[in-house]
Amino acid sequence: MRRETAFKVMSAAALACIAAWTAMIAGWIPAFAAMAVFIVAFPVFVIFLALWWMYSQGKEDIPFIGY
Repeated sequence: MRRETAFKVMSAAALACIAAWTAMIAGWIPAFAAMAVFIVAFPVFVIFLALWWMYSQGKEDIPFIGY
């Protein structure tokens, strides 16, 4: 995986969380649906943020990040 791919997945997860929060505040979706999106998207965001961050150091071997 390249650094750009990790950034795209991280950005998509962040946008999903923002969109779910906005839709919940606007009343378009119920709170449990927004929480379901958060439960799925937030761990994806954290994992790919760590991967993107590690790729910026230029090391070949990425250490275990705890997922």
